[in-house]
Amino acid sequence: MSRFLRQWWTASDPSLLFNAEHRLLSALVKHPYHKPESTRDNHQGMNLVEFRANRTKSGMGDSLPTVILAHGFGSGLSFFYRNIDDLLNSGKISRVICVDWLGMGGSARPPCWESPIRSLFSNPQSSSSPSKFSFCNSKFSPSRAIDFFLDPFDQLLRDDNIFDQGEPLWLVGHSLGGYLAAKYAMRIHGQQSALNATTIPNLTKLILASPVGFQPLPTPDERITSSNLPPALRLVDALWNANLTPQGLVRLMGSSRGKSAVKRALHGRIPHLSEQSALDSEEVQSELDLLANYLYHITVAPASGEYAMNSLLEPAASKDGTGVYAREPLGGGSMVEMMAKKTSPLESIKVLFGDKDWMQFHEPAARKEMQTIDSKCGIRSSVHIVPQAGHHLYIDNASSFGRHILEA
Repeated sequence: MSRFLRQWWTASDPSLLFNAEHRLLSALVKHPYHKPESTRDNHQGMNLVEFRANRTKSGMGDSLPTVILAHGFGSGLSFFYRNIDDLLNSGKISRVICVDWLGMGGSARPPCWESPIRSLFSNPQSSSSPSKFSFCNSKFSPSRAIDFFLDPFDQLLRDDNIFDQGEPLWLVGHSLGGYLAAKYAMRIHGQQSALNATTIPNLTKLILASPVGFQPLPTPDERITSSNLPPALRLVDALWNANLTPQGLVRLMGSSRGKSAVKRALHGRIPHLSEQSALDSEEVQSELDLLANYLYHITVAPASGEYAMNSLLEPAASKDGTGVYAREPLGGGSMVEMMAKKTSPLESIKVLFGDKDWMQFHEPAARKEMQTIDSKCGIRSSVHIVPQAGHHLYIDNASSFGRHILEA
């Protein structure tokens, strides 16, 4: 679909996306934000917003950490609107920076052939194998797909126009963002040495909120083959392998039906969102309306990073149940192996799941990995369950989520 036709059909374009982002953050976050001017030019088009704590006296907060919030699949930086004020009012941090991963949210959307996907029928171990069919074919391996997201993110964190050298950083990632945050911590941990310690981002705390990726894929003997799945799961498996994403379906619906579908889905996933009116810069809208409008515009933006779903993740069914797994898992000793190699400024790792979280099947593997890192790698590591929370625990129980970020 051409850009003009897509924008006409979806009634969306970049200006409307950023307007929706601004209206949500301005209406629902008390602290003002600003966008560093250099980011979209210097970091492959990554979008970010920065919030600063109010300082009551000169110099206060100069040595306090910056919290970086990184969203999950199909989401965007504005989803953390319930967390920002409480974090900044705690007196324990200096800034909150919310980022959109490349190819998602308000960040640049590289064209399809540059986006991180694996095509149907291609060899998962080869990025050059022939392909018969895919909605969008780039044949990225999982490792190259991870680099697609982490390379510009790493450039961002090394930018001395945004981050001071040695500034303590607390990285918080949700869902797929949690997986990528863990992979990033493993990457820079492996780079750490006495020679380049000053050039490595000073990541001191890592918080993984309902992360995908700890539970390793079921073995071939444990897996239920596609032919033996129920019809509904066979359809999901086929659509997944063909790279047909939820975002693609919304684009096909067009503006009216697409907006209604997004609002319905959002209300279904997070039913406690307030429908009471909130005053934004243009009109009176509810929390639900503001978030649904924002989600619609980031959903129908050009397809790009969403194809990470196919590159990085894989649905699988076994006798123990059905779930989504990482093709390169964090569990099974993967994080332990990397964290044991070298020393780094990383002081703690905390993994959070909601008590009603559909991703909680990753908890046993996460707990085992954290216990081993805690005992063998000299990094405080733990797993916690957030009460009264599902997968979107940062919205479902924002106060508990914030306390876990701020606690040692």
